[in-house]
Amino acid sequence: MSVRLTDLLADDGLSLVVQAGSRADLQREVRWCAVTELDDPRHWLQGGELVLTTGLRQRTAAAQRQFVRRVAERGVAAIGFGTGLTHRVVPPATIAAADAAGLPILEVPYETPFIAVDRLVADRVFAAHYGRQRALLRMHDELTRALLSGGGLAGMVEGLRRMVGAPVGVVDAYGHVFASAPPGLPWPSGAARQDPVEVGGTVEAALCTGPVAGGQDDILPYAASLVGLELARRQAVLAGRRELIGHLVEDIVRTTIAPAEAERRLLAFGVDVSHPYTVVLATSPDVAGLRALPGSVYPLAETGVEPVATAHLDDHLVVLVGRSPSAADVAAKTLAYVAQLGDGARVGVGGAYSGVHGLRWSFYEAREALSRGPGINGREPLSLPGLLLASDDLPLADLGREVLAPLLDFDAASGAALVETLRVYLAEDGSVAKVAARLYVHRNTVRYRLEQIERLTGRRLTSTADRVQLWLALHAVSL
Repeated sequence: MSVRLTDLLADDGLSLVVQAGSRADLQREVRWCAVTELDDPRHWLQGGELVLTTGLRQRTAAAQRQFVRRVAERGVAAIGFGTGLTHRVVPPATIAAADAAGLPILEVPYETPFIAVDRLVADRVFAAHYGRQRALLRMHDELTRALLSGGGLAGMVEGLRRMVGAPVGVVDAYGHVFASAPPGLPWPSGAARQDPVEVGGTVEAALCTGPVAGGQDDILPYAASLVGLELARRQAVLAGRRELIGHLVEDIVRTTIAPAEAERRLLAFGVDVSHPYTVVLATSPDVAGLRALPGSVYPLAETGVEPVATAHLDDHLVVLVGRSPSAADVAAKTLAYVAQLGDGARVGVGGAYSGVHGLRWSFYEAREALSRGPGINGREPLSLPGLLLASDDLPLADLGREVLAPLLDFDAASGAALVETLRVYLAEDGSVAKVAARLYVHRNTVRYRLEQIERLTGRRLTSTADRVQLWLALHAVSL
């Protein structure tokens, strides 16, 4: 409980007398007592204090008025003026200044020591603090039990709503409402307060509340930390699930698992390949950050499961997309998710096929599409070279680097851009003019670079076989 000025006046042992202040002013809460004989005690006041003084340095009416103005400026609860020492009664100038400032004055008679007033206030303040801490601990226990005893986040939010007497909701970074009490409220726009919810040092969501009565909001920081623990649990479930699905997708792509066994294990993750599925692949220049990326492509359910199956495989995030949501929607959300790591995020979308073999084929198409640069790239029918590049049984990347090694080394030493020139030359079907236009260089510069490419690689760009070899090498290295 708190202590108010009326509580002090009601204590017969103190014998305090009101000298200034309205009935409403006497309802003020006293946070602490401050005994002072300074002319200007403002530096030592924080607001809400009962300032106890005998007016030792307030000998003139001007000094008395100035003292009242100064303590009133700090928002104190009242002045307790001790009489019978420096002043026989409370000075009229002090009373007039207090009335003008709306500041109560309580006369403290000579028989009442300041320590008695101070002790009563301290006892009441400590009792209130202790009671509040006990109440908070009880609420902590209730919220924890609500979360862990099967009610989940929804149960915890409902319990919090009853405690604070205001609507409560949890909203993630996507604007998805994880839980709301009562349901269906417009979060976060309807929130009077939002407490950040951190998972692993990153703000992942917000605990939203409506207007909360004073003193009832002490529980909110703890509630936000509980929500963070629940979201961290869901993230842990997601991470483990991604690893398991990733191992399964790797077995399917490398054909190290029988189709029937693959179908059975996919069903355990909610993937029924008797219906068409699309593979969406994503990656980022920040490969290390990809696995540690917080959050998920879609908001997590109570069980830590996304509406789509996601997995980590090598440097890729793999998303298996069924009939709903659409592959286009998943690709857009996946790009936004991976783009949190910075520029250069890439997404490749395969075709929709049924069966384990169809899933593998979609993976190859998505991987080929992924090689075409940042942003979202759709599938193109796999050509014979594409099929060769899709094979994981051949060391194509190593062979490609071996073919291009003279150009890569020359570029690294001189910055001549021979590899990029070769890439654009093959993409433009050998048109020197188009290469010059795309690279913003003179045609003679392009011809000179092409001569260097032929000299360094020992291959002729007029030879179809050599051009195919170089084209495959470029794509193998990029994949």
